[in-house]
Amino acid sequence: MRHLSPLQTKGMRLRIRLLAGVLAAGCLGGLVGRLAVLQLVDADGYAARASDQQLRGATLPAARGEITSADGTLLAASETCWTIRAAPRELADELVEPAAKALSGILELDYAETLEKFSVRTSNDCLLRRRASREMADAVRAWCQEHNAQGIQIRQDTRRVYPQGDFMGGLLGFTDVDNAGLWGLELYYNKELTGQNGQILTAKNAWGYDMPTHYQTLQEAVPGNSLTLTIDAEIQHWLESALSAAVQEHHVAERGVGIVMDVQTGAVLAMSCQPDYDPNTPRRLIDDDARAAVDALTGEERSAALQKAQQAQWRNKAISDLYEPGSVFKLITAAAALDSGACKPTDYFVCAGKISVAGTRFRCANGHVHGAETFAQGLAVSCNPCFIQIGARLGKERFCDYFAAFGLREATGIDLPGEIKRSEYYTADRMGPVNDFV
Repeated sequence: MRHLSPLQTKGMRLRIRLLAGVLAAGCLGGLVGRLAVLQLVDADGYAARASDQQLRGATLPAARGEITSADGTLLAASETCWTIRAAPRELADELVEPAAKALSGILELDYAETLEKFSVRTSNDCLLRRRASREMADAVRAWCQEHNAQGIQIRQDTRRVYPQGDFMGGLLGFTDVDNAGLWGLELYYNKELTGQNGQILTAKNAWGYDMPTHYQTLQEAVPGNSLTLTIDAEIQHWLESALSAAVQEHHVAERGVGIVMDVQTGAVLAMSCQPDYDPNTPRRLIDDDARAAVDALTGEERSAALQKAQQAQWRNKAISDLYEPGSVFKLITAAAALDSGACKPTDYFVCAGKISVAGTRFRCANGHVHGAETFAQGLAVSCNPCFIQIGARLGKERFCDYFAAFGLREATGIDLPGEIKRSEYYTADRMGPVNDFV
């Protein structure tokens, strides 16, 4: 057996101490470096993770902006409602069945489905009901307080309401359950009407339960912008009333359409398709025959038929459908003839009650025979033979050029979704001989 000398033993101890010092310095350096990364380089990221683990956030929904008519009538607003959620694992075992029975009754839910949700004892969140009324929310709160039930969350929310009922439904449109615009003005101005949600943060422990402290941070919600229309509610009421009466009197199957505009500015003062739906219940079919036909179906066939009927009901025919203008286009023809110099207001034309164009006979409305009449007189009585002759004087090239001058070859750009982009206007090369048009 070899014996170490005192000198060798001293050297070995020195090397061991040196190695231990190097290892200690390395470990300490690594620890210092890691601390530097945690506290300096990625401090915000770890602070956010810690906050997320320690805080429970609840969204405070922002109220959607109001919509009012030009005369101040409130057309769309937001009202307070409540969303009821639950964290089943916070609910005491002996309260699972009583809570399911009580809350399903208060919230008008299916008991078996509610009990199934509460029976998932590991669940930290489940939805019970959205858009609950104040009475429902108060009843749930009272039951929870009486039985010291934990884990039932009553969160304030908002929902869209239309105070005027079935008034301007096709114009206003409606929103979904999350208050996002789905149709009409609600869709077109959704970004402007939507507010910024707030948030309230409360402390929670490692298991996700609320801690017995009063710590909370509140970020207030910011409501959306309000929208004022050019629509005059009184004029709109008159238009809807007149259209509704005409639809009933003449048994109109595909709804009546009307628009009232300010001739000086082009502002839309009223617009309606009658009959119209109630934006508070937009998915309910207003046509009895259509509703009966859909209800007679089942399964996917019924779903497809319901969707088609709803789309037809929501369609704003005033901007989404093509129409032949009829005698109203005489105003365009008259303006083009006067502006181009093709005619003067005092020029005379002859109405014999009928006129032939390219082998087709056109008659004056209601069998009238106006005889000799001036341009102005022909316009006043909307004489068909007179304006056929005016159109012939104008010529098809100039006639079609005025289509573009009046903007009739393009969409109007109205601030409503669904405006049709194409137009079935005639071009000069499609009109044929100069006399083959009105």
